[in-house]
Amino acid sequence: MNGTSSTHSSLTLSTFLIAALLLGLLFAQAMTSIPRLSITFDEDVHISTGYSILRTGDLRLVEDHPPLIELWMSWALLLSPDTPDPEKSPAWEQGDRRLFVRNEIWWNQPIDTWVIPSRIPIVWLAMLLGAFLFRWATDWFGPRAGLLALAFFIFDPNILAHGTLATLDLGVTCFIFIAMFGIQRLLRRPSWLNLVTGGVFVGLALGAKVSALIVLPVSVGLMGLWGLNRWRKKLVGRLLIYLGVAFLMLWAVHLFDFGPLPGFSISLPAPTYWNSFLRVGQHISRGDSAYLLGETYVGGRWYYFPIVFALKTPLPAIALIGTGMFTSLLSAWRSPKERRQVLILASLPASYFIMSMTSKINLGYRHILPIVPFLYLFIARLVSRPTQYAMRSTLHVLRITFYALLLWQAIGALRVWPFSLTFFNEIAGGPQSGYRYLADSNVDWGQGLKATRDYLEAHSWPDVKLSSFTFFIRPELYGIKATPLPPLADAPAVLPTRFNPAPGTYVISASTLRGLQLIDREMYNWFWHREPDDVVANAMLVYYVPPRDPAPAWLAQCTAPMAPLSPPVAAEGFGRDDLRMVYFDCTQSWLYPTGGQSLGWYALHREIATSGDEFVNRRVALARLSFEQKTPRQTPPLTIFEWNGEAVPISYSGEAWAAPAEWPPEQAEREGVPLSAPVALDGPLSFLGYETQQEGQTVILTTWWQVRAQTDRSFSLMGHLLDTGGAPVAVGDGLGVVWDQLQPGDVLAQRHTLTAPAGKYWLQTGAYWLDTMERWDVVIGDEAVGDRILLETLELF
Repeated sequence: MNGTSSTHSSLTLSTFLIAALLLGLLFAQAMTSIPRLSITFDEDVHISTGYSILRTGDLRLVEDHPPLIELWMSWALLLSPDTPDPEKSPAWEQGDRRLFVRNEIWWNQPIDTWVIPSRIPIVWLAMLLGAFLFRWATDWFGPRAGLLALAFFIFDPNILAHGTLATLDLGVTCFIFIAMFGIQRLLRRPSWLNLVTGGVFVGLALGAKVSALIVLPVSVGLMGLWGLNRWRKKLVGRLLIYLGVAFLMLWAVHLFDFGPLPGFSISLPAPTYWNSFLRVGQHISRGDSAYLLGETYVGGRWYYFPIVFALKTPLPAIALIGTGMFTSLLSAWRSPKERRQVLILASLPASYFIMSMTSKINLGYRHILPIVPFLYLFIARLVSRPTQYAMRSTLHVLRITFYALLLWQAIGALRVWPFSLTFFNEIAGGPQSGYRYLADSNVDWGQGLKATRDYLEAHSWPDVKLSSFTFFIRPELYGIKATPLPPLADAPAVLPTRFNPAPGTYVISASTLRGLQLIDREMYNWFWHREPDDVVANAMLVYYVPPRDPAPAWLAQCTAPMAPLSPPVAAEGFGRDDLRMVYFDCTQSWLYPTGGQSLGWYALHREIATSGDEFVNRRVALARLSFEQKTPRQTPPLTIFEWNGEAVPISYSGEAWAAPAEWPPEQAEREGVPLSAPVALDGPLSFLGYETQQEGQTVILTTWWQVRAQTDRSFSLMGHLLDTGGAPVAVGDGLGVVWDQLQPGDVLAQRHTLTAPAGKYWLQTGAYWLDTMERWDVVIGDEAVGDRILLETLELF
């Protein structure tokens, strides 16, 4: 192979011993983590499926993926006489593997007795993967490069995370890498032995997971691109042998089953595999729920996996991988001899990553895990180049840099142990901040229930309520005493009083917090807008909700375009049927019940809350965002703000005078009565002040008023632009509040929009009864001093 600096034959005993020691460190990290992790999502399904096949030889429980890894992980259960007999399960005849395992027959067994033995074989696969990585890196780049690549690999938190769980992702990563190892050996040294073993390796990869199908076009493409030096004239025949061996291996994984696909009458080999392929295709076509950067959605985002990779890959690895790729591309550009090596290294990870980016399933880093060992080969390649060409002084600096980065990565991996699944790098703020950006298997896959139990035993939080991602696990199976919340069994379908959760301690999974596995994925949104009081195992968020004293007293809803909450829905969502309910058009007015002195809520249609209307934005800026619903359900999309009894910021921009309406503005200024707030009128309101904003030839006048008494008559508030003679040139009268619901002490802000040609104008305001159009007099003492309030002059350009 071009560019190879060493071969396997040059390995020394000390190199083997160091490699064995590194693999031992991987084993130690994994084995000490396993007992500390509770069962994660789908582990029960994979374990029971593999066990049932080994026990009965029946593939009926195989659904979405081939059974190789499931068979491998579950063989130890055959040694236990207490493992349930599959054929005695009520769900066996139905062939539903979730019903098969999620019942009392399995859960009556201590969970760890069948989960921990099934995780250990996955650790062995992680060690096997590390061994092949070391072998490949050593063959191509020398022993030193092989050891350094292996050292980075064993301290990769993502490898450690999935190497300790009885799931498929580490297994398919292992066998895809081994399959590509086989193809590179075949390309380097074409022989019948390498052809057959290469086919076997590909068959094992195909038997691990449906996504391993990407190996076929990549391997066949590489073989076709270069051909086989000894078999150029018989390339097609050799390819058929290669693919035939791979299929025989895949068929063997499926116990050489033969029969028709469901819904088809034609029989064919390995129908279970083809059915899995079709089911995965259906799953991909409909997508799945995911969370990314504040958004919960169904389907895929092309940028999901690049962001996941950037946040969850250790920064030392990113730095070296990026440098290694850059130097590799430069070498390939300059030297045709290097292109073959770089293409072999890059073809699978590039293809796999692009395939993942186009997928509608965004469930986590585990779906790009197969690219990781290939990336460490780029680190090995980078290490080998300075060794060959650098000066001695430069070489020492580079070695120190490599070792420093390795130490950085090792410290990061050990700090997050045993919860490696929750690793996030410094860009994301570390593991405790990961839940802010991602969910599902990136953060919480259910692994934190044991840690939650220990935490609750060590702390005296009152009235604990629990929401766990592994909804099929009863908390008491792990010794947790808590009231179940959705999506747990025995919990209500939707969080009660989701707009105003009841007092108590809420322990919420980072995944269910973001709406995964919930019928309403926004039901926990109230907690999105609060910092947790604590974080357990980087995945379980603890929120203490204290009793409210005094309790909020009102709910004010904007009626534009509609009030989002009906009284029954409001009563259910806030857990209160005694709230004062008021309504106002927030595009015209803003109402502060009790003058803002009492606690309460504002509910706005999301269209208005996100419209960018400055009048609305300035009002809600003083409240705290409490709840957002972006998806239409039984209520339209809405935003709820909580008012915490802040003082209302009333503006009084300039001078004002009271004068009769017939006086011209200049006379009113000379002879009118100067006013200072508050100004009483002979209606139910007092004038508190005003402010103006000018945008070209438009003036936004906001007037402030306070309710002194209730009324049984409708009225309107004036906003006029007057010319120098006192004639109105623009009128913006209105009232955006239902007048008969006003109570003494309420404060309202009214917006008047006035547009006029360029010129000098006066502003005036006041109020009048709608039934008679009679203006309210301004009253000072017991004397009426005018029926309008003249405000400042302004000039429009």
